[in-house]
Amino acid sequence: MTSPVSTTSLNQHAAEFDGAVADAIEAFPSARLIQRVQDGSVTITHYHQILVTLFPQTYDGPYSIALAAARCSWEHEAAKEYLIAHAAEEHSHWRWALDDLASTGYRGPNPRDLFPHPSCEAYLSFVERVSERVPYARLATASVLEGIAAAFGERYGRQLLQTLKLKPEQATFFLRHSETDQVHREEIAEAIASTPMTPHEWAWMKYVATIAGKFYRAMYDHEAFI
Repeated sequence: MTSPVSTTSLNQHAAEFDGAVADAIEAFPSARLIQRVQDGSVTITHYHQILVTLFPQTYDGPYSIALAAARCSWEHEAAKEYLIAHAAEEHSHWRWALDDLASTGYRGPNPRDLFPHPSCEAYLSFVERVSERVPYARLATASVLEGIAAAFGERYGRQLLQTLKLKPEQATFFLRHSETDQVHREEIAEAIASTPMTPHEWAWMKYVATIAGKFYRAMYDHEAFI
C-alpha cells in the first residue's frame, strides 16, 4: 500500500515550483533585447522584430490553452475552468501586435503569412506537448509568462516609449499586457492553490515552468537583437 503524502512534502514541492517561476522571471532581463531597452540602444527595427517574433505565440497560443482545458481531467477542475476562461480572454490579443506594427511604420510581410522564428516554434511546440500530456501544467507556463509581464512589462514598455519616442497607443501589446497580467497572476495563483496535485504532478509543474522560461526568454534573445 502506498503511504499517504504528507502536507509538508506537498508544500515543499509547491515551494520548489514557486522557486522555478521566480528563477525564470529573474533570468528574463538578461535577454539581448531587454539589455538594449535598458541601455537605450533599442531601435524601431528591434521593436518590429520582437512583435513579429511574438506574433505566432499570441496568435496560436490561446488555442493550445483551450486544448489543455479540454484535456484536463475533472480531478483538476479548477485548472480546467481557469484555462478555458484564460484562452477566451487571450484569443484576440494578437490584434494588438498587428496594430502596433501598423502604427509604427512596419512595411514587412504580414506576420500571419510567416513561419514562426525557431525560438517561437520551440515554445509553441513545447506548450502544445504540455497541453496534450500534462494539461494542468499550462498553469505553470501561464505563471511564468504572466509573472514576467507583471514584473517588467510596464517598466520596459515605458523605456521603449521614451527611447523610440512612441505614443502609448503605439505600444499597446506590451502596455496592455502589463496591466491585465497583474490580475491574471493573482487568478493563476488561486487556480493553482485550488488544484490538488501529487508530488509527480508538482514535479511536472516545476519542469514546465523552467523550460517555458528558457524558451520564452529565447524569443527576446535571438540573432535579430545582437
